[in-house]
Amino acid sequence: MKKLVFASVAALALSFSISSCSKCQVCTKDSEPETRICKSDYNSETAYGLAVDTKEAMGFECKSSL
Repeated sequence: MKKLVFASVAALALSFSISSCSKCQVCTKDSEPETRICKSDYNSETAYGLAVDTKEAMGFECKSSL
């Protein structure tokens, strides 16, 4: 029983760590340094979205990082 609980907790921890990594956008543009925008750096989903939208308005192409 303890092994089952430990395995479940480990699986949950792994899924949270993977999902937190995927909440970043990598923005690229020719002749410009690559920029990484992560949701964890912002206080709200709105602020994060605005940061990504601003980069895209500047001509950057933003894609989810894996």
